[in-house]
Amino acid sequence: MAHRKPSRYTLWLLAWLAGLTIWHLLAGQHAGIELYGDEAQYWTWSLQPDWGYYSKPPMVAWLIYLGTHLFGDSEIGVRSAALLLYPLTAWVIFLLVRRLFQAESAERPGTQPSGSISRLVRQLFQTTPPAEAMAFWAALLFATLPMTSLGSWLMTTDAPLLLFWALSLYFTIAALETGRWRDWLLLGAALGLGLLSKYSMAFYGLGLVAYVLSNRQRWPLFKDPKPYAAAALALLILTPNILWNAGHQFVSFQHTAEISELNRALFHPDALLEFFLGQFLVFGPIAAAGLLVLAVRPRDWFGDDRLRLLAAFTLAPLFAFLVLSLLSRAFANWAAFAYVSGAAFVAAILLMKGWRSWLIAALAVNLALGVVVYNFHDITQLFNIQLTRKTDPYGRVTGFRALGIEVGKRLKEHPNTRFLSDDRMLYALIRYYGRPYSEGGLYLNIGGRIDNHYALTADVRAQPKGSFLLVSQHLSDAQVKERFAETSPQPAIHLKPYPDFAPLYRVWLVRDYLQR
Repeated sequence: MAHRKPSRYTLWLLAWLAGLTIWHLLAGQHAGIELYGDEAQYWTWSLQPDWGYYSKPPMVAWLIYLGTHLFGDSEIGVRSAALLLYPLTAWVIFLLVRRLFQAESAERPGTQPSGSISRLVRQLFQTTPPAEAMAFWAALLFATLPMTSLGSWLMTTDAPLLLFWALSLYFTIAALETGRWRDWLLLGAALGLGLLSKYSMAFYGLGLVAYVLSNRQRWPLFKDPKPYAAAALALLILTPNILWNAGHQFVSFQHTAEISELNRALFHPDALLEFFLGQFLVFGPIAAAGLLVLAVRPRDWFGDDRLRLLAAFTLAPLFAFLVLSLLSRAFANWAAFAYVSGAAFVAAILLMKGWRSWLIAALAVNLALGVVVYNFHDITQLFNIQLTRKTDPYGRVTGFRALGIEVGKRLKEHPNTRFLSDDRMLYALIRYYGRPYSEGGLYLNIGGRIDNHYALTADVRAQPKGSFLLVSQHLSDAQVKERFAETSPQPAIHLKPYPDFAPLYRVWLVRDYLQR
């Protein structure tokens, strides 16, 4: 039996994804953007692969471990998984949209009219474009989203989360179509891996419940054992992380609760507005505006079960985070997974209504924003614009390479001296940029609280004896002297990455931490 040749939409999409990935890679190498604090922290986690870490489940550290062992431990190596996972997620979106819409758009032998006039009439009055066309545009819209452009440059927990969210959506569509145990169990596996990526994968259940409630014919699923088996499998896959947390005072779950700040005073309209406006940057201005219009006009899509499914997995999580932002806070990227189905939802309706020009405009704007993201420094140099830390979007991640190199030099000058810092992000960044001399560094836990991974795993209290090079922006001589048996102030490290920003890092040679 001959293999079916890839369609033109398949080939076009693969070409687009390859081109975008090469662009992201080359632009990343050219820009040389330093790791930001969380990335450096995840890199330190990857040095000791485990089933859990203080603030996140383990997937991000596992992927960095794999990426750095395959491609080296440069910034590109640390971020290599993100560079590959986003186009892979776009490909899964192509597959799920094609499967979702293929039943109605597939041609049945002997039922289609023949002849050029008949074909023309069919094209004019066809309400649903070919499934592969819809899949192509949905995947391409996702691949060009601002969050995808920026995410491809940063190794975050969102990179694997979005992939497993897309796979979960694909297997949900398959399970609803076939009802087979295999598809439900594959859904459970994808959900479990998503939970090992980020705990917000649990919001997938909200989308599924919203969809089932919206379709009375799906209500029997509440009594079907297969969805519950999928959930049980997901929890089974998460079990090693749960056991890790049980052995560490459930620090990951406590941290997740703390960052949502649900204990704050209720109602924060300013936070709600900030989250709402942030979605126009995450999803792109035209796509976000289109989604907003569709959200307030359900009559345009509610009658189509396929669109209702995509809407449930898009609007239900977004609404939940809007409520969370009002009651406490929610960062703009927290609902990023909603745009896996959101891209498909918006693209499908624009195509079904014959508004392809709006879709092309959304893609063009998103690509233009991507150019700004990747070539911001080149653009400012072209127009001879002098950047400050406030005007450079990468200002918060600039200067640590130079700092780490300088600390590494000083450690090299003092053999058998270990690096020590009292700041979590500073510790992570110097550990990365000061390597190999910063290996074996320890964390000075001033408050004694277990409020970060280094307080949990690298506290100097556990190894108090020896010589240390202490680097801090906040400690005074008096604070250092009362904590160590011997102290010797060293020349401070003074950097000036911008005209308006010149951080000063104080340095001490210290010996033997005094237990307090």
